[in-house]
Amino acid sequence: MALKTCKNCTYYTTEGRTLFIHKRGRGGDVPNWLTGSFLRVGPGKFDLGDFTVNHWMDGMAILYKFAIDGGQVSFSSKYLRSDAYKKACVAQRPVYTEFGTHSYPDPCKNIFSRMFSTFDSHLMTDNASNNIISIEDQVFVSTETCFIRRVDPITLETKEKVDLNKYTSVNFATSHPMTDSSGAVYNMGGTFMGGPKYHIVKVPPSEEKRKSSEPWMNARIITTIPSSWRASYGYYHSFGMSENYIVFLEQPLTVNALKLAASQVKSKSMHDCLEWHPQEKVKFILVNKSTGEMVKVRYQCDKPFFIFHHVNTYEEMGHLVVDIVSYPSPEIINKLYLNKVRMNEYKNEDPPQMTRFVLPLVQDLQSVPEGQELVSLPGTSASAVKVREGTSGAYIRLTGVDIGEPGWDMPSINPKYSATPYSYVYGTGGYERGYFRHAVSKINVQTGESSLWRGTEYQYFSEPVFVAAPNSIDEDDGILLVSVCDVRPGSRDFMLILDAKSMEEVARCEVSVRVPNGLHGVFLQDKV
Repeated sequence: MALKTCKNCTYYTTEGRTLFIHKRGRGGDVPNWLTGSFLRVGPGKFDLGDFTVNHWMDGMAILYKFAIDGGQVSFSSKYLRSDAYKKACVAQRPVYTEFGTHSYPDPCKNIFSRMFSTFDSHLMTDNASNNIISIEDQVFVSTETCFIRRVDPITLETKEKVDLNKYTSVNFATSHPMTDSSGAVYNMGGTFMGGPKYHIVKVPPSEEKRKSSEPWMNARIITTIPSSWRASYGYYHSFGMSENYIVFLEQPLTVNALKLAASQVKSKSMHDCLEWHPQEKVKFILVNKSTGEMVKVRYQCDKPFFIFHHVNTYEEMGHLVVDIVSYPSPEIINKLYLNKVRMNEYKNEDPPQMTRFVLPLVQDLQSVPEGQELVSLPGTSASAVKVREGTSGAYIRLTGVDIGEPGWDMPSINPKYSATPYSYVYGTGGYERGYFRHAVSKINVQTGESSLWRGTEYQYFSEPVFVAAPNSIDEDDGILLVSVCDVRPGSRDFMLILDAKSMEEVARCEVSVRVPNGLHGVFLQDKV
């Protein structure tokens, strides 16, 4: 509820606190054409009484929103009232297994229930702090288990818990489902009981006049992919999707299924079940979207790397272009342990790097000569060569090419150019201390050139979200919405609006309380 307003300022109350909004900008005011809600989610509550969670990604999820209408902006936030949050508040400990913190006994269960507990996906966390997604006018927050939560984008109230295991039998799912041009939603899940497997899940679009209040009830598995390992599966956070293909990277950071099965009994976190095998290859697995069939040609990169985020995937001139943000190792996970983050001990080793792989869409590998360069796409030095390795047979060995300087992640593009050739990607330096430190970046993927908006050494930026200008023609004709955390005592956090073409500041909206350094967000047009 608004308590007091003036020409440039509005006071709001949320979570029992009074907030102060002030708009100002070097380039002008908030654009009058910008109407909608900028929603974000991320870890927000790390301390439970005298207990502190281990990892930054273990914080209890908080939702926050900048509502923009007619040049005016309001702010609100609420903790996600997940089962994990409510029980943790009572027990003053996480009761569900989190990424870096093991579960503690549920005080609501008696001693006999605890003694006979075995792994149960229903005991996995619904602390959905990873992503916020919009599907058929419904808004959900997600994590990497089989649970997502529907939320009200207007009030930020927590709604029902959706169990993907009920509809598709998956134990885990990525927090980055993708929607194609037809309106179909795809996601990737996994199961490990009875042998580890990956599953591609499709949610077909509903009829225009019959939008489903629960779109996941129509979800179905279109293909199942066995893991390359008998007792482990590759960790995944996202996947790529072009017009005709799903591409999944099976990376050498694996989840030990035996450790995972015993994690709730042996008090192990998800991170305790991860194992890094740099001697393994990174496998690029392609699935035909229309048939659900796996492409039989094997694509592999001999150089190990770790990946959280795909940037974009598209087809061009008989090739599949796969742009990702890669890390030399999964050391980024160790860097985000909360004690290191709070002590400002973030190290420079193994920074992220945007990398492009180009996969020639070969129909018959037998007819392809060994040792011959197969990439004929102009303007790239990415390589693909057929090789033969012992008894495992022939495969196409991929060599990626770096784009731009290292040291940024949280990629975002103009959504109109998803699954198509594009020119620009936006991101932030996060906690990295290299070229993109304390900056929002724009990289031309064709030339590698970058443009920056750089803040102070005390400011940290969320993933930028692109919003196209009305009647825009150019790919970068629009604005970027970025939430900014300023760690100086007495400073104000704010929403930053940048011109996506020039990377100059348009406006900022300051808040009198702390805005969490969230993970991912979405802009909902015309929803205030």
